[in-house]
This record gives sequence, C-alpha cells and structure tokens, in this order.
Amino acid sequence: MKEKFKRSAAFLTACLPALIYITWVNAYYWLLEGGRYQAFIQPKLWPLLILALLLLLAYTAAFIFQFSLKLKIPFQIDVWLKTAILFLPVLFLWTIYGQSLGSDAFAKKVTNADSNISIEDTYLQKSISSKDSDKGITLLNLLMDSENFIGRHVAVEGMVYRSSKMDKNSFKLFRFAIVCCAADALPISFMVRDNEGKNLSNDTWVRVEGIFNTATINGRQVSSIVADRVQPVPMPPPEKRYLFF
Repeated sequence: MKEKFKRSAAFLTACLPALIYITWVNAYYWLLEGGRYQAFIQPKLWPLLILALLLLLAYTAAFIFQFSLKLKIPFQIDVWLKTAILFLPVLFLWTIYGQSLGSDAFAKKVTNADSNISIEDTYLQKSISSKDSDKGITLLNLLMDSENFIGRHVAVEGMVYRSSKMDKNSFKLFRFAIVCCAADALPISFMVRDNEGKNLSNDTWVRVEGIFNTATINGRQVSSIVADRVQPVPMPPPEKRYLFF
C-alpha cells in the first residue's frame, strides 16, 4: 500500500509540469480570444504577448527538464509549492477579469471630483448645434481635440459620477484612459448638464447626446456637454471599457 502511494505520488509529481503548461497555454489563448488582453494593457503593446509566449515556452521546457526524470522520488514538496505559485497568476487573472475602475477610483484620482460648476444660460446660447451628432467619438477625442468640437452636437458614452455636493441637474461623465496598462489608468471627465435631472446612480453607463462647449470659469477652462438626451446603455465588455492614448 505504501509502495503504491509512493508510485502514485511520483507519477503526479512528474505530471505537474505538463499540467502547468496546459493551464498557462489555455490562459494565454483565453487572453487573445476576442482581444481580452485589452482589459489589462494597451493594444499597441501586443508584441509583449509574443515575448510572453516565448518566455512561457522557455520556462516550461526548463521546468519539465528539471523534474520529469525524477519519477522515483515519492514526494517533492518544493515542486508542489512551485506549482501552486505558478497557478496563482492564472487564478488572479480569471478572478480580476471583468472588474474595472469606477467612481470610487475616479473620486480618489481627481482632486476636484465633487466640484459643481454652474453653466450660465448666456454660455449655453453660444452653441451652434447641428442636426446630426458626431458619432464614433470618445471622451478622449473631446479632450485631445476639444477646439474642433466646440459648439457641435456630440454623442459619447461613459460612466456617471454624482455626489451630494453637485446640482441635481448635473453630473460628470467619465472614463479611464490607458497609456501602458490598467495600473496607469487616467480619468477623463466632462460636466454634463441634464435638464431632465435623471436619477442616475454612480457607475451607470450612459450615452449622452448634446452640445459640447468650453468656457473659462473662475480662471480655468471647463469643458461641458449640455445634454438633450441621456440614455442608459449596457456595460461594455471589459476589453472595451478603457480608452487608449
């Protein structure tokens, strides 16, 4: 009985490298499928995925070479510990996928998140709206090229941030933009004036259609959207929630 247990333990120990290899290859394919890796890194950095695959293959080859011939050793606690450590990143990956930055992170990253800037009627009258909304634009487009959108009718999507200090007819529309990876995500936000005063909760994804404009208020430039329509939309998949520089 004891000898049988030793043989079984030795066989399972020898199979660990193959098990790790299969798990990591599946995780790698899972990240590539549907562009899921974009929930974590900038799409322009896709060559890093090739480097990751090469490192995976090299490490797996070394791991197999080191332990596959030690079938006669009944139990190797260090091998099992190394296996557990190698499984942790995959477990973390599948656990964290789907979770993204929201209003809590926005409030922490933005110093004036609760500021409530009123938009005067005289300012609203400066808009030169057109019948058709500018489609296919994002909050990042408005930030990077704001002068070209002044007075134009825009349609953008993002999340809602509203605090008790803000006017009931106003909220901030925000998203996070990534330079390299999710760890360096930067918040982008614009004030939205919604005259209907919809009771939208934080982190609700909405599509805002209205007039985009900028003005200098209290010595600083403020960009805003005066909405004629605010409509809740389904939350996009994780790989579509971030914007990329």
